[in-house]
Order: sequence, then C-alpha cells, then structure tokens
Amino acid sequence: MEFNEHELAAKDVAIHYAQKLNNRWAENIILGNSDTLSADETRRLTQFFWDMADQAAEDYQADEELEFKVNLESCMERLMNIFIGYTKKAGFNQQWVEESNKINGA
Repeated sequence: MEFNEHELAAKDVAIHYAQKLNNRWAENIILGNSDTLSADETRRLTQFFWDMADQAAEDYQADEELEFKVNLESCMERLMNIFIGYTKKAGFNQQWVEESNKINGA
C-alpha cells in the first residue's frame, strides 16, 4: 500500500489503529512491507478497515485523542478511498464490495 505526501496523516491513523487492534498483518500492508493480495486477504483487509472505522467512531464518541492532531473523519474517508484503490489495483474490488456489504448488512 502506498501513500503520497498528502496522505501521511491518514497513514499514521491507519498504523495507529492497526497497532491498537493488534493487527500486525494489516500494519505490514499499510507500511508497504507486503504488496501481494489474494481474494481471501482482500476480505481480511476489508474486515480490518471496518474494524478500524468502528474503533475510530468509538474513540471519537469517547473524545479520545490521538497522539497527533488530525481530522479523524476526513482521514477515515481518505483511508476508505486508499483501501478501495489498493484492492481495485490488485484486481479484487468485487471482494471488497461483497465483504463490505456483508459487514454493513447491505
């Protein structure tokens, strides 16, 4: 997964939540240490994204501050686009959509 210079805050948020959720595998993807993605891994990455989004929403509701100042809502929107782009580029957009729909009850 790659982040441009305008997405570094979003990357920091994703790393923060990968660590908070104790998901070393997702952290490695975010850090770019692993670039291969399969259909099953796409489902797993999609689950991580939605777990991260849920945790971010809980933290926001609890007024829990991150160690860095960011607009959490904006970062999560940006991360969604980054994750979708990453899975699409790997050829697994359909798995992202199906898993997201399953997770969100659509």
